[in-house]
This record gives sequence, C-alpha cells and structure tokens, in this order.
Amino acid sequence: MIIGGIALLYENWIGHALIAITSLLLVVYAIKTGAMLRGRLKRSSGNLFRIHKRSGIYFGAFILGSFIYGLWIRLQHGESILASIHGKLGVIILLIVILQVIPSLILKSRAKYRGLHKIMGYALAPILIIDAAWGLYNGVIAGTKNLVLLHSISGGLTALVLVWIILEIRYPMDRSLSRARVASYLAIFFVTAGCWIAGGYNYLTSYGSQVKPVILEGPYPWAHEIIMEAKEHIFVFLPIIVLALSITLSVFNKDAFLSDLKLRRALIMIAFLALFMVLLMFLMGAIISDTGQIGTEA
Repeated sequence: MIIGGIALLYENWIGHALIAITSLLLVVYAIKTGAMLRGRLKRSSGNLFRIHKRSGIYFGAFILGSFIYGLWIRLQHGESILASIHGKLGVIILLIVILQVIPSLILKSRAKYRGLHKIMGYALAPILIIDAAWGLYNGVIAGTKNLVLLHSISGGLTALVLVWIILEIRYPMDRSLSRARVASYLAIFFVTAGCWIAGGYNYLTSYGSQVKPVILEGPYPWAHEIIMEAKEHIFVFLPIIVLALSITLSVFNKDAFLSDLKLRRALIMIAFLALFMVLLMFLMGAIISDTGQIGTEA
C-alpha cells in the first residue's frame, strides 16, 4: 500500500528514491536487531527474533518494490535497467535480499547458514548507500560527475558509520567501545577524503566557475545565496565535530564508558549532531544540483 501510494504521487525518480530511503531505514533496523540477537549489542525488550524477522520481510518487500518501480521508470524511457551501474547494483541488492529472506523463512536449521546471513546483512547497508547516492545524482543532474558522486557516496557512508557509533554507544557491550573507535576512524576518513577534499576540490574547480553563475542567473538564485552559503559553514565544522568525537572515544577506558550513562548520552548527542549535519548537507547538495540543472536547461 505504501509503495503504491508513493507510485501514484511521484511518477519519476523521486518516488523511487523515497522507497529506497525507506528500505535503508528498514535494513538498519534489521541489522540492529540482528546484532542484538548475536550478542554484539545489548538486548532490548521484546521478542527480538520476531522483530528481526518482520523487519527483514518488510525490507525485502520494499527492495522488491523499489526495483520494480525503478524498472518501470526505465522502461518508460526505453532504457534497460542494466544500462547503468545504478541498475546493476539494484539487481545485486535484489539477489542478496532474496538469499537473505527466503532461506531464513524456509530452513528449519539455520546454524550453517547463519554466517553467510550475517555477512550479507552487514554488506547490504553500505551497498544500498552507494546505490542510493548513485541513483540520486543520476536523477538530479541527469549524468554522473565523478567528484560529485564521490562526495555524495562519502557523505552517505559517513552517515551510516555515525549510526553504527550511535548504536554501539546506545547498547554497550564489552567490545562496543573498541568497535565505536574503529567506526569513528572510518567517519574521519570519509569526511576528510570525500566531504572535504573531493567536495572542496569540486567547489574550487567546477562549482565556482560553472554551476554558481548558472544558479545565480537562473530562476532560483537563493539555492546559492542561502543553501550553499549555509552548506559552506557546515562544511567547515563537520570534520572538527567528527574528530572531537573520535578523540573522546579514544581517551576513555572501557570501565568508564560502560558505567557512565551521562558520558554515553553526551557522546550520542555529539554523534547525532554530526549525523544531522551530514544528512542536511546531503539534502542541500541535492537541491543545489537540481537547481543548477534547471538553470542550465533554462
């Protein structure tokens, strides 16, 4: 019903993107409950196995709906779904989901299958992020610019890693601190390499001379005057916040981390702040790219 409603409202890539984003939220929730079942995260209340099973089924349904919707859009334009890397990744994701969900519902003994199930489950989230970023920029700017794509994928992976940090802090176990530290190092790498270096280089070499004048002379000059100006300031502070989070995680010992609830809440707030900034920059980038494309067509 949800997929059908979205399809009626948006007969373009926006509906496909909304379904994909919902799928991403569901897979993160499924990974969370799965990690609790395996003892990697502190267990929460409720029947975790039933919750994990249902979230996996809902996720599979949304992935199938997203694939069919994307295929329908491509066929309307007379294009093959395998003509783009985004489409090929979509096929791979669908196959992984089928291998995840169907054996879990059929097999009575899951002991031998559990290792593969875990590996594919953890792999789905970053693959979905990469595919979503690829599809977004194909839809927004009608073609892929390498630096913009790298910038977008890095932002998506940073958001995923920050969610990982939040889950490790929110549901702490003996090894949660060490895993949160590793995740923070990855966040620093993605923010520095993808958001700062790739994004900054694109801004200095391409955006300032090619896209900015088009936006300012187009129908929506506020996309640069307001949104890009705000994005530039967030761009400056985001790596500092992520670095501060990583340093804080590095200096605390495990006993203080596990026993001090106020400390963990403060770390979660910092991680949520960084996550909010990343998602906001992602949205701002999509708006700026879209207005730049509109200005070019005008």
